Amino acid sequence: MIITSKCEVKEIKEINETLRLITFKIDKFRKFEPGMFLQLTLDDFNFSQPWPESRAFSFASYDNGTEKILVRKHGTYTSRIFNKLKIGSDFYIKYPFGEFILSEEGKKVFIAAGAGISVFMSYFDYMKVLNTKEDVILFQSVKTKDELLENYYELPSSVKIFSFVTKDKYEGFNRRIEMDDILSNIDRKDYTFYICGGEEFIHNYSSGLKSFGFNKIRVENWNNTI
Repeated sequence: MIITSKCEVKEIKEINETLRLITFKIDKFRKFEPGMFLQLTLDDFNFSQPWPESRAFSFASYDNGTEKILVRKHGTYTSRIFNKLKIGSDFYIKYPFGEFILSEEGKKVFIAAGAGISVFMSYFDYMKVLNTKEDVILFQSVKTKDELLENYYELPSSVKIFSFVTKDKYEGFNRRIEMDDILSNIDRKDYTFYICGGEEFIHNYSSGLKSFGFNKIRVENWNNTI
């Protein structure tokens, strides 16, 4: 069942000038699965009228009624979000949507580019709520080191993370993720791979994994022009 609800901004964390983590309270809350997304509109909404212009954002949190989204300023609508949403601001959402469900059983490898990390944050919250010690490996690729997850989110202790920074100087991996980085850190083929990023990013890693015989691959395209 899809719900339409008014929301109120409770907190805005500015990660850098183009990336913000927005925390908001949902008036009409219903449970959703980690990996699902919402449609957000800034327009005044009347329940008797058609749904207005909106944009999709993955939940960056899990299931307690006070939720988060990670917003990249990269287009007209996201610029409106940056300009309009302040603490105490109202907006409307429709939710939950999506088939990129992360709560399936089994060993997992997450591969994320930029703001694509958002969808995986919902699963890390899920792990905390359930107090699981699941075997999860995360490969995060960002352009600038201020966007590394370690700067604004605390991972569950059982998650093993490999961070890659492609533009800033960085004491860790100062380059893109290579297939050998992934292959050398997994010991079997019973992992499911979840990839979130732009089309080229998804194509590169999904085709690379398939060439090594992996077939349990799920992908979520992150729209960079919103």
